[in-house]
Amino acid sequence: MNDQVRYRVVVLIVSFHNPDDVCACLTALSRATVQPSFDVFICENGGSESFNKLCMALAGPQGPCTTISDDLPKSTISPSGRMVDVRCLALKGRSSRLWIGCAAQNLGYAGGINVWIERLLQFTDWEGIWILNPDSEPEPGALYELVDRAVAGRKGMVGSTILEFGDRNQVHCRGGHRWRMLMTKLTIIGSREPANGPVDVQKIEAALDSISGASMYVTRACLEKIGPMDERFFLYAEDADWSIRAKRCGLGYASGSLVPHRGGTTIGHTQSRTNRSRLSVYLESRNRILFGRKHLRRILLPLATILGFLYTIEYLLAGSPQNFKTALDGLVAGLKGETGQPSNLHNEALARPMPEVGQAGRGPSSP
Repeated sequence: MNDQVRYRVVVLIVSFHNPDDVCACLTALSRATVQPSFDVFICENGGSESFNKLCMALAGPQGPCTTISDDLPKSTISPSGRMVDVRCLALKGRSSRLWIGCAAQNLGYAGGINVWIERLLQFTDWEGIWILNPDSEPEPGALYELVDRAVAGRKGMVGSTILEFGDRNQVHCRGGHRWRMLMTKLTIIGSREPANGPVDVQKIEAALDSISGASMYVTRACLEKIGPMDERFFLYAEDADWSIRAKRCGLGYASGSLVPHRGGTTIGHTQSRTNRSRLSVYLESRNRILFGRKHLRRILLPLATILGFLYTIEYLLAGSPQNFKTALDGLVAGLKGETGQPSNLHNEALARPMPEVGQAGRGPSSP
């Protein structure tokens, strides 16, 4: 990668009641290669109490950060609008700064990303943003490889090799997902492949329709063309929607960008249908319909609805009638056009941490 110093990167993380995950993620980031240089911006969606706990954990004796005075213009870091408090820290052992913002309410994943994007676009000294899930722990060269692929391949959005956290020799996905139109769902590329196995980057890039939201690098030029994430999704499918919009800028895969990812620690999303949180079940079902309405040809929308109902039945077959009802509620909400933050009892679930279930957090989107 030529002229590495020029590629200053903004790292964006959305947190929700999970300070331990964030601390582990930032500890991993503190070991990143010197270049490209980066600063970190976090949006805490869990309210003021969670915000204070996160700040204390990060700047505590065992935390990855130290307390400093901010060095960005007050207009950028001052609380306003959707962000009611902002504090500035620094990563130990490097020059990277860290700003933590407390959201006025739960903005969802897309809103948590956008609330920082809308502030940072006024600055011209960064070339791209790296969106990371808080339960990921990237290897030291992960960011370098992403930026290198974006520059060398002229790609607007680039994904990493996402590794299974419990077995870092096994791939969870390579870059992201491909869109199966007739199935109206995304399927993972490279699942369960050995991490050190042969890789055909061009073949994978030709198949990519969606970059994994666990680690996605977006160039500033691409961002300025496609705009921010669509907050109507709130959570799930927002990264898939963003990726499809970014295809005209080129989707890339950086095979050497290794990012172990726990998956599911924030929202209680697991591979087991019986253990998934009701919120994740509801939003996956609802947003599958929203995604289909936005990206499918009108003639295929009835098929998407039928398949959406069949997907809900899988919960019954797995022995989870409660999650079947929740998925059905989400499907109906999608058909009615509900967007943004869910209502009724799903709102109540957003106000507290998700229960720990199996391999807990925000899993990959699958509209």
